Amino acid sequence: MDRENQKIKLKDGRILGFAEYGDPIGKPLFYLHGWPASHVSAKKYDDLAKKMHIRIIAPDRPGFYKSDFQNGRTLLDWPDDVLALANHLNIKKFPVMGVSGGGPYAAACAYKIPNRLTKAGIVVGLGPTYIPGVLEGSHWLGKLGWQTYHYGVIRAFAAFSQLLVARYGSLIGIHGFLFPAKSDRKVYAADRQVRDGTTQCMREAYRQGSKGPAYDLKLYTSPWGFDVSHIRTKTYLFYGSDDENAPIAMGKYYASHIPGNTFTVYPGEGHLISVTHAAKIFKTLVS
Repeated sequence: MDRENQKIKLKDGRILGFAEYGDPIGKPLFYLHGWPASHVSAKKYDDLAKKMHIRIIAPDRPGFYKSDFQNGRTLLDWPDDVLALANHLNIKKFPVMGVSGGGPYAAACAYKIPNRLTKAGIVVGLGPTYIPGVLEGSHWLGKLGWQTYHYGVIRAFAAFSQLLVARYGSLIGIHGFLFPAKSDRKVYAADRQVRDGTTQCMREAYRQGSKGPAYDLKLYTSPWGFDVSHIRTKTYLFYGSDDENAPIAMGKYYASHIPGNTFTVYPGEGHLISVTHAAKIFKTLVS
């Protein structure tokens, strides 16, 4: 069986694409990819997950890779897709791990389906960008984007620009600028798997074009439709103090609002703690 190119048909007729990595009979962990990314971003954990006996299930959001676009969707529609996949795989209880742009989707799952989740991990997760102060510490270009993505024309342009970066960025050497923090640039330069994985997962995110990624930007920058202070799932937060993609201000927002959370900060590190501290994060969420 091709574990990287799987799909199921949902009740509304949409196709949901997903991949599996790690130990096929290990403990399940649902991995929610970032932006603009795809299930391929979980591939870098394959060897580690095998060693730790973890079965990573990585679904693609609507409009990404082979998952059908879902017009009019909200953040709170996503947990239903996750449940459909879990039921298809006969998995009753499981943790979710949302990285970067997957953070809001992990929060939505923690809010909506607490009876099915064992834990929720928000790893360098994007916060609600419309909340005052949440963008503090962002790289200037990213901050400008999050402040303007609610405009449809700018949102479409940004998504299309990232499509060009996904297809041609590695050829002209600009992928390194995706991670502005100094510690991230060191990791990116030293780890070929991270470089290759970034290129591939971005390309696959745009397999259907830029419509899906653009819609994600709309959801991130609009009211989310739920209050994170009502989350009752045990939630773990992981952030780097020097992250300029998802600054620590976002982690502090979650930490000050989600009851009973555990907030871990890695001093001097950035967005790629999802790579450098993957073993610790996995152990926390799966044990």
